[in-house]
This record gives sequence, C-alpha cells and structure tokens, in this order.
Amino acid sequence: MYTPSARPVPVALNPGDPVREAVLQAATARLDQEFGDRVQVAVEQLDRLGPWVFLQGTMRGTEAGRSYYAGTIYENKRADGVMSDVYVALLKKRSETNVDDDARSWRVANCAIGPTDVAWLTWPDEHEVPQELFGF
Repeated sequence: MYTPSARPVPVALNPGDPVREAVLQAATARLDQEFGDRVQVAVEQLDRLGPWVFLQGTMRGTEAGRSYYAGTIYENKRADGVMSDVYVALLKKRSETNVDDDARSWRVANCAIGPTDVAWLTWPDEHEVPQELFGF
C-alpha cells in the first residue's frame, strides 16, 4: 500500500508563471542596488514551499566587455578570488497580503551575493524553513 509522504514538497516556479516574475523582481532588487542594471540572474532553482521561495542562480553581466562588479565593493573581492558568480535569496510572502503576483507581496529574508561556500546551509534553522526547499 502506498502512503504519501507527510513532508512538504517544493513546487518549481516556471517561466510564464506570474508569481515567478513577482518573486524575481523582489529577489533581484538587492542586485539592482549593488550593481544597477549591469547584472541579471540566470535562474537554476526557483522553488516555492508555502510562503517561502528559494532562488539560486548565476549572475551574468548585461554589458559586453564590462564586468558587472567593476566599480563596486565586490571588485576587490573578485580580484582576491573570494567571490563567485552565485546569487541565492530566500523570500517570504508578506502575511498581510493575499496577492502572490506582486513583487511588493514578497520580502527578502536572506540573500548571499557571490558566496564561495554554501551560505544558505544555516537558513532552514535561522528562518524555520523546511530543508526540502533548499534541496537538502
């Protein structure tokens, strides 16, 4: 007899999903603050579990020939080899709103720009989020 798991299962937010667009807008606002419009994120994982969303992606420059981190506080980190192209963000839906597809409905609970280790390893405990959202 098959017994379904009681453990929650993350759901991928796929292209074309209006929630995906809202979440990406909220998640990348921090990158816009740091780099302006010189960076975009190639999404590798964008999963939702209840009110939580986890984004993992690779930062890419939008201008040919110019590094997205040039002229920022990340330029020296990159030169010293202590910055990757990884961007991760944990978002939580604001409890006061019933709307999912508006960027203002989501807040970044934590993020890591260019980590060289698994910066999000402690996030399940810090934010009381199921580990399944992160894939571990």
